[in-house]
Amino acid sequence: MVRKVGTARILREIGRGGMGVVYEAIQEGLDRPVAVKALDQKLVRSKEQLERFRREGRVYARLRHEAIVAVHDLVEKDEQVFLITEFVDGTDLARLLQQGGALPPECAAVIGARVAEALDYVHFSAMLHRDVKPANVMLSRSGEVKLMDFGIAKGEDDPNLTRAGMLVGSPSYMAPEVLGGDEAGPASDVWALGITLYELLTGEKPFRGANAEELFAAIRRGRFPRIRSLAPDCPRRIAWKVERCLARRPGRRWKSAGALARALDGAAARLLRKIHPRARLVALLAHRGFATEEIALTRIDGATLAATKRADEKGTATMVEFPVRRRARRLALAAAVALGTAAAVWFAPPW
Repeated sequence: MVRKVGTARILREIGRGGMGVVYEAIQEGLDRPVAVKALDQKLVRSKEQLERFRREGRVYARLRHEAIVAVHDLVEKDEQVFLITEFVDGTDLARLLQQGGALPPECAAVIGARVAEALDYVHFSAMLHRDVKPANVMLSRSGEVKLMDFGIAKGEDDPNLTRAGMLVGSPSYMAPEVLGGDEAGPASDVWALGITLYELLTGEKPFRGANAEELFAAIRRGRFPRIRSLAPDCPRRIAWKVERCLARRPGRRWKSAGALARALDGAAARLLRKIHPRARLVALLAHRGFATEEIALTRIDGATLAATKRADEKGTATMVEFPVRRRARRLALAAAVALGTAAAVWFAPPW
């Protein structure tokens, strides 16, 4: 294992996949945690894969948004290529789904709003992500949402990025117009985010098939089980917002990712009341084993943490009003008034 990349001292391996290995590291001098992504040595010999990796670094460098993983450096050393990025201490949404299934609606809405904001910024920068899916969205232990993996992102200066007729992206998240041979656009990213949010709310993908041909046919037909048929606790105002992302015609989806972000923010605010959205996500991570209770209690009070436990473990709606302490005081006051009224009636003289 490599010990040092540029100014980054490798600490441990934290992930491994088809493209390579990801390490946790410390950037010496600045003393800050970073992630080091190493391209697999077999892929380094592929000009196409090497260019994709370099392009990912260039794309990251052009984007500066709080909901997008920041890049610090691209290093080529000893016939290896490394991308040094911001270290997100948490988990991705795919692992979060595996750990406990569907998420409570307010959590899905908060996450969706942040990813939609990031996509709106990407589209404003004349680029497309083209691979939005749960595995490419990170959730940190401080409640941050981060969009990552811009390896197949496309901008106006990448006209020859893909060959004619070549499909790019993850099959389950491809929009019907892309499958039909049209160029991907911002609406295609909105579609992929809609698939992701549907999965967060129900624990299932809206379109399925035994093979790619059946899957693509299902996507083209555009028929899927309604969210509330699978997740009855999901508020209608959230369900229809996500289902609008899955309109077969791009023009019938949200006009922009920004419009979707604002709509989801409004829905989340109605559910969360005065609790901070990031605090709610910290509680979710704690209940699913991705953060300690001590970390969670630095962001959220104990009563609210306890009240959200069942919903976070089962993926159901959180049937409490936030903040819990304030609600408890109101209930106690109401109970006292009721008790006082009953006592007055009981002891009232008969005349």
